[in-house]
Amino acid sequence: MSPYTAITFAPVQGFIEKSRKLRDLYGSSFILSYLAESLCQAALKHLNDPQAVVSPFLLNTVQGTPNLVLIRGDFPKSEARRAFYTAWKTILTECRLWIETKLPESQYGWRYFWRKDWDQWGNYTWEFFYAQGDSIPAAKQHLATAKRSRAWTAINWMGESSTLSGTDAIAWYGLGQQANNGKRISPKERSISDEQRQIREFYQHLSQFLPNLIDPNEQLSIPELVKRVIMFPQVAERIPGLVPPRTFTDLSRGAETAWKGWFMGDGDRAGAYLGKQDEAGIRQFSQIMREWGKTLIDQEQDYLPQGRFIYAGGDDFMGVFYPITSPLTAQDCLHWFYSFRSRIWQQETKPITSSVGFVWASPNVPQRDVLQHCREAEQSAKQHGRDRLALRILFSGGNSLEWVCPWWFLEDVMEGYRDRNGDLGSAKNPKWTHIYNDVAILESRHAFAGNQTDVALALFEVYFGKENRATLEQHRWDTPDKTGILGNRVEDCKDAVSAMNDWIINLAKVGFHLSGDRKTTETLPQLTPVS
Repeated sequence: MSPYTAITFAPVQGFIEKSRKLRDLYGSSFILSYLAESLCQAALKHLNDPQAVVSPFLLNTVQGTPNLVLIRGDFPKSEARRAFYTAWKTILTECRLWIETKLPESQYGWRYFWRKDWDQWGNYTWEFFYAQGDSIPAAKQHLATAKRSRAWTAINWMGESSTLSGTDAIAWYGLGQQANNGKRISPKERSISDEQRQIREFYQHLSQFLPNLIDPNEQLSIPELVKRVIMFPQVAERIPGLVPPRTFTDLSRGAETAWKGWFMGDGDRAGAYLGKQDEAGIRQFSQIMREWGKTLIDQEQDYLPQGRFIYAGGDDFMGVFYPITSPLTAQDCLHWFYSFRSRIWQQETKPITSSVGFVWASPNVPQRDVLQHCREAEQSAKQHGRDRLALRILFSGGNSLEWVCPWWFLEDVMEGYRDRNGDLGSAKNPKWTHIYNDVAILESRHAFAGNQTDVALALFEVYFGKENRATLEQHRWDTPDKTGILGNRVEDCKDAVSAMNDWIINLAKVGFHLSGDRKTTETLPQLTPVS
């Protein structure tokens, strides 16, 4: 029997989460997709079988290719490894040569010493994992075992660190410069002031060729620099099989200074579902998800007019809302999620549900922290029962507020709010300060304490009506036709009373910050955000 081959690589999430700006995030996603696509194409060529790749389903696009590759047949490890590292080193080489061509030594009066450092990143950026089995489950199980044994090699360097990550050396022509004895120049022999001046000049010149991708005051490491340069079409088209990515000038400076909404999600129990499928079922699922992701990217302006999809590959997806042609509010993002399940996820075409984490983030929060909160919010949505959205407010100090709700109840609750004046729905702009004030006062008086939910439910009825209260009480836990509002089963909840109270309290706090009333926070009782 012909074996199945499973391949992946790491660190995928680390490579993405080291991104500090939208430009880095988009570039890193594009690189990851290209590396996975290169493995698929190499397998097709080696096995000479158009059906050799079981998953991911191959489309006429690189973007959105998942990093777990399943192959029917004996695709040797040496061939797979060679294809993967050739693709990565080609990216590095073409980016480096393009820079050296645009900024030639003869014209600028400097000399490039950085080749060895680029070669080191070519060899030590990734860990490569490979396994085979006589069935797809066996191959995947062996791959999981292989991933537990890791051998990481760090890259040593001397010099100043990147202004983005602060952990890797700045990429510039003097990186790796050697003294007459063949050894690297020690810190005592270096002129720090001269070196800093030369680095500034280098990036000022480089930014002139990449005005929307690199700022003159930035100083990037080699991986960070590659994430930017690869997005320039003239560089991308130099790499075999790589379709130049779309460039977005709105991914640059203006988008970095406003409140933004980030979302990250994936399919629920996709692994368990696929574990029950045969090869044909896995192929069909992969095709559905790849075509779905391609549609989102191709028709992005229709599906996400105020933002961008960073990636949509397999059952994983990520995007960001930010002002493009008009100001962006948290309400704009919230309204988009009302139709997520029916319009974006299109559950009728997929055999699984989806959980999403949404973060409304202050512009003062570093992007790395925002991405971490996105991942945590997504996991929170799953831990609360799946098939739902976790809404998280992320403040500049790093504190956060969170509320989790099933998709089917989201709009009913948020649009069903009415303030003390009787204003109902977002069209009349009800004042969420009213419920926010009440919660603050009741918390200060310990009104929610004890083994009771009467106070919280009465408050919920005042602001959301009897019908929504009845729905909340009836559908706390899963039923055959509804996802539980608080979770799947009461048996899985440590304290059902606290879960109900917290759900209502967090709704009041998060709803207040999403409503736009936060500008009046100074006049309200002080609340301590849940971190």
